[in-house]
Amino acid sequence: MTHFDIAVVGGGPAGATTSLCLARMGWHVGIFERSTFEDDRLGETLPPEVSPVLRRLGLWEAFQAQSPLESPGIVSTWGSTMPVEVSFVSNAFGCGWHIDRKRFDQALSHEAVTEGATLFLNWRTPWKADDDGWRADDFRARFLVDATGRHGLMLGGRDARTGEDAMLAIVMRLWDGGQGSPDQRTWIEAAPAGWWYSTLLPGGTGLAMFFTGAEIYRQFGILIEEQLQAAPLARSRVNHCRVSPPRIAYAPCRQHQVIFGTSWAAVGDSASAYDPLSGQGIFKALRHAEAAAHAIDRTLRGDTDAMERYAAVVSREFETYTQQRRRFYSAEQRWEHHPFWLKRRG
Repeated sequence: MTHFDIAVVGGGPAGATTSLCLARMGWHVGIFERSTFEDDRLGETLPPEVSPVLRRLGLWEAFQAQSPLESPGIVSTWGSTMPVEVSFVSNAFGCGWHIDRKRFDQALSHEAVTEGATLFLNWRTPWKADDDGWRADDFRARFLVDATGRHGLMLGGRDARTGEDAMLAIVMRLWDGGQGSPDQRTWIEAAPAGWWYSTLLPGGTGLAMFFTGAEIYRQFGILIEEQLQAAPLARSRVNHCRVSPPRIAYAPCRQHQVIFGTSWAAVGDSASAYDPLSGQGIFKALRHAEAAAHAIDRTLRGDTDAMERYAAVVSREFETYTQQRRRFYSAEQRWEHHPFWLKRRG
């Protein structure tokens, strides 16, 4: 029988960072990751504000060792056909970053292991509560962290959610062979039934994703060629690259009303999942993981209010995000009567 103080289910940015922080605090931590880090992972662009967070967590050197691609800014056509640029040249934190997401997640988990955590890959056994905490096979843990992503584990009243929106992405991987645009900015473009995100990535690759509502996809279907006609930047990238067959990725946007219990807590997207339009997914995961680790540490040392304070931070930031999201979607009026835009302005 192997006993851990904390079992962290999920080895993505939120789970790995929570494990890293808790291991540094002296806790015996196990990370239980469903994959072997070979699966395709989305979320490749980091804002400039992530740099001081990585430095504070002691991850800057490991991050730079991955040779991330600098992102000098964002270009968007939103609300009009005229592109608007947000340049990072004058940003106090420097440039943004494009990353290889699989390598990024692997590196974070490796850093947690270096600090003393134990990593288990290809883990499929569910954890169950018992009188002493949690158990799975021959493992026991006093405390469980749900870092499994947007769907999360169903723990203690977790069915209740707020701000829910069933978004999905039509994802296409790009290979330019050195022939495509050298523009390393992220491109965001509104279209009749949703919006486009396209970017370059390390190693001569790229990504183009069309985001729409699951209800739009089910009821009307999506013609990629039609949506590309309204997005000249994404169209230019797609037309100059070898393109993978499209695949569908679901991206629900919501906050769970219950994100902690007596001996468990949710972190990252398992607690609150933002619209990819925010560009804050990994940045939020790192910050909230650090906050969750401190709350768990204090809880295990007898502070009965620590998790309440952590949950208040998650809820307050989700409320701010939802207000910003509504304003941003309301700014696009060109297709104001299309069901996609009508729903997300409200």
